[in-house]
Amino acid sequence: MPRKIVVKISGEPKKASEQQPEKEVIPTVEPEEQPKPAEILEETPSVEEPEPAQLGEEDMLEKALKQYDELQMEIQRQRDKDRKFQEFCIAQEVEPRIIRNILSRFSEERKKLLQKAEEVLRIMREAKEALDAKFAKVEEELIWATIELNTMQIEPGKNTKSVTMKEELEARISQLRKELPVLRNRVKAFEEKIRELAEIPKTVVDLTTEKEIAGKIFEDARKKFILVHGPKADAMLRAEIEKTAQSENIPREYATILVWRRFSAGSSQ
Repeated sequence: MPRKIVVKISGEPKKASEQQPEKEVIPTVEPEEQPKPAEILEETPSVEEPEPAQLGEEDMLEKALKQYDELQMEIQRQRDKDRKFQEFCIAQEVEPRIIRNILSRFSEERKKLLQKAEEVLRIMREAKEALDAKFAKVEEELIWATIELNTMQIEPGKNTKSVTMKEELEARISQLRKELPVLRNRVKAFEEKIRELAEIPKTVVDLTTEKEIAGKIFEDARKKFILVHGPKADAMLRAEIEKTAQSENIPREYATILVWRRFSAGSSQ
C-alpha cells in the first residue's frame, strides 16, 4: 500500500485583511529649471530735436525793431516812475534818507536796463548786417542789368527775342531803382538806432530822469528868492541847490525840491 504523506504547516495562516500590501515607492523627480529667455532690450530710437529754423531776413528785421521798441517802453516807464516820485516829494515831505533809498532802487533798475540795451544792440547790429547784404545785392543786380541793357543797345540787328529781353531788363532796372532808395533809408534808420543804443551807457540817467518838474519848481523858488534876495537870487538859489545835492548825496532835481520845500516852509511862517 502506498504511504500517506502528511505535511504539517506551522502557525496559523494570516487573514487576508492583516496582510500589508507592499507600497510602491515613486521617486521624486525635481523639475529642471528652465533657462530664462534672454531679455530683449528694445532700443528707443533717439529723437533729435529739430533745430530752430533760422529767421528769415524780414523776420530778423522785425524782431530787432520789436526789441528796440520794447526797450524804449522800459526807458519811458523808468522815467515815469521818477516823475511820480518827484511829484510825491513835492506833495509830501520826504526825508533825504528815504530819497536816497528809493533812488538806489532806481539805480538797480537802470543796471538791468543797460543789460537789456546791450542785447538789443547786438540784435540790431545783426539785422543791419543782413540789411547791408541785401542792399549790396540789389545794387549789384542793378549794375549788372544796366550793363546787359547797354550791351544789347549796341548790338546790331533786332529780333523778337532781343526786344523781349530788352523790355524785361528795362522793367527789372526800374524795379531795382525803386527798391534801392527804400533799402538805403532803412539802413540809415538802423544806423541811427544803433548809435543811440551804443550811447545808452552814457545817457541812461538822463533818459530815465524827469527834468520838467524840477525845472518848474526851480522857477517857482527863483521867484520867491528874488523877493527876498533881489538880483542875487538866481546865483544864491543855484548855490543852495548844489550845496544840498552834495551834502545829501542826491541828484540836482531832488535837491531842488528840498530847497524849494525849505524855503516855502520858511517864508510861510
